[in-house]
Amino acid sequence: MIRFFLNIFLFLLLLSPFLSAEKIPEIHQFIDKNAQYFLTVIKDEGSNYQTEPEEFKTKLKNIWEPMVDVSTVSRLILSNAYKDATIEQIQLFEDRTKRLLLDTYVTTLLEFEDYEIETNKEIKVNRKTYEVEIQFISDTSSWTGKTKFTVYRNKSGELKIVNIIIDGINLGLTFRNQFKDILEKNEFNLDMAINEWKPLNITEQ
Repeated sequence: MIRFFLNIFLFLLLLSPFLSAEKIPEIHQFIDKNAQYFLTVIKDEGSNYQTEPEEFKTKLKNIWEPMVDVSTVSRLILSNAYKDATIEQIQLFEDRTKRLLLDTYVTTLLEFEDYEIETNKEIKVNRKTYEVEIQFISDTSSWTGKTKFTVYRNKSGELKIVNIIIDGINLGLTFRNQFKDILEKNEFNLDMAINEWKPLNITEQ
């Protein structure tokens, strides 16, 4: 029962409308500093992605992992399946989700090697979460891309990312729906579904 209500709470938390916009330097810096560094590594070493993908992703992983609350993201994706999952199944799912989220975001950002990042100083504030928007700007292209991060403070007071929206595509909900389809296809065998768990390209709906 506790797990059930926790899932509902997390789902509503990520879907709640934001109430106001404020300048919060700490949260702005949390996203901006790491996003700028992330993009710098991609610009400087992006060519290594094809030849040495694991080494390249390890460098990005060292930036990415401390920022993301993978446990919360995983619970959102697992949805109702979480309440019946064993500790071992949850851990395996979290490990796979962590890697898949990184792969998805890295693949997306590799398209922005010629862009700069501008982080909006106006932070949208909800009761428990904050939304920070970054925009990709290029001198050679009129097209701009946007990514929004949903951030909250965990019990230790640390800022953590719990959702990402890339150009209007909500990764948390998209992955949740994709895993639900995989689980149904495997007749609700969670072990088989986790083994098969690999999100589709985020542009495929």
